[in-house]
Amino acid sequence: MDKTQGLSRRGFLGAGFAAAAGVAATAMLGGCAPKGGASDEPSWSEEYDVVVIGGGAGGYAAAIEAAENGASVVVLEKAEKIGGDSALCDGILGGWGTRLQKDAGIELTADEVFAWFTANPEWYGSFDLEVARLNADKCGETIDWLQDIGVEFEPEVGPRFGYTELPAIHQVVGKGAAMMDVLAQAAEAAGVKTYTGSPAVRLVADEAGRIIGVRAKKGSDDFDVKANKGVVIASGGFAGSSEVLTAFNSESAGLMARSDPNMTGDGLLMAMEHGAHICKADRLPLVSSLAGLETKSPVNLNYAFRLHEIWLDAEGKRFFDESTPFESPLGHNAILRKQNAQGGAQPIAFMGTTPELKALSEKMPMQWPSAETVEEAAALAGLDPVAVKATVDAYNAACAAGRDDECGRPAEYLIPLEPPFYVAPITSMTTLSLGGLKIDVDAHVLRMKNPADKGAVHQPIAGLYAAGETCEWNCAAGWTVLTAMTTGRIAGRNAAAEQVEQ
Repeated sequence: MDKTQGLSRRGFLGAGFAAAAGVAATAMLGGCAPKGGASDEPSWSEEYDVVVIGGGAGGYAAAIEAAENGASVVVLEKAEKIGGDSALCDGILGGWGTRLQKDAGIELTADEVFAWFTANPEWYGSFDLEVARLNADKCGETIDWLQDIGVEFEPEVGPRFGYTELPAIHQVVGKGAAMMDVLAQAAEAAGVKTYTGSPAVRLVADEAGRIIGVRAKKGSDDFDVKANKGVVIASGGFAGSSEVLTAFNSESAGLMARSDPNMTGDGLLMAMEHGAHICKADRLPLVSSLAGLETKSPVNLNYAFRLHEIWLDAEGKRFFDESTPFESPLGHNAILRKQNAQGGAQPIAFMGTTPELKALSEKMPMQWPSAETVEEAAALAGLDPVAVKATVDAYNAACAAGRDDECGRPAEYLIPLEPPFYVAPITSMTTLSLGGLKIDVDAHVLRMKNPADKGAVHQPIAGLYAAGETCEWNCAAGWTVLTAMTTGRIAGRNAAAEQVEQ
């Protein structure tokens, strides 16, 4: 079998690098792993200063920093290939004060980035402001660090539609796959060992509660890896598991999980067994709405353009302002909640022919079911033709009046529906979970103290660190993967610096 198959949708880690670097090829443990492993008592197969769970951008940033600070490091990756969601991302990174910005004459400050974070609660919510401030302060440093280890960026820096109006966005050449290539090579050069196909299944603690290692699996065999200084959880979120999404928030039952299928919340669940404080994971994740997924013409609603469609429920009625921008979760959440209220029946996008649709069709021929009359189009969607005709007539009247009393759509987006008409179900999906492990600015995983204990409400779990989407402050437009690397670097440095009595 060709070991380069199935690496990612963008051909991540080609055969040449896999053969030369040997990072992904170190999956086999040879004679190191013990058989069975049924006992809860660890039987250490291998021993390192730092054990990193997760071979994505955050995990490798932690591993590189730990190794460069004198630690022996191993990365345990659940999948057969490294990269995870980081390899599939578009390589869009937001930062300030970088060399690229200075070369372009762009002035941007940490205060402006932090102000943008706090001014956009629809993206960030009431996340930990100290950790948000940390990421605002350090994001530019991480981009310069990536350049230093060999990641190539486009020279242009600026705002990006759907991300931020700040002149902050840096574009990786080759996107996330190329970035992961460089991170993996830098880790191997620093002496980091990587085991793929080796999911971590349990954190191992000593009698005092300090995390001292990890139990992982290779096939049906358990093997225990000792961490003399610390363990870093960088295993991503849980947007690849419908089961875990729904366990945290029952409204997610109707969501299509579109993240890497290995993103099943493993790190969160393992840390919870040791009292880790989980924050805001019960929020709805980052939802997006895709119409026409069943056809060859899928459209992300209101992402880069507007088709001026209306959204219809199972009774053929409108239920929300369809002009709500893609960046806002309000419209996406309304679609998901309507689907849940309808017992799983998807809302329908009903679209007329507009100049915007004609322009789109020149690039991507529209293959949604279509008809010349409203009634015929409604029937194609399985809706009551009479009810849909009344809805369309009322909407077109609102367009003529320049006022939408039913759903509050702004006058500038009141574009009448004209034939031919197109219909398609709207799919609610997620690629990014929200919330996770509570960490401090040193990337320690925190627990809440026992009522009988003295001291601060939050206390570190000794020997345990975390980075990236597995953490509470994990989602930022243009900062998601960068946040994973920023917190990963901090986690790796601090884990390597641990002074532990042996």
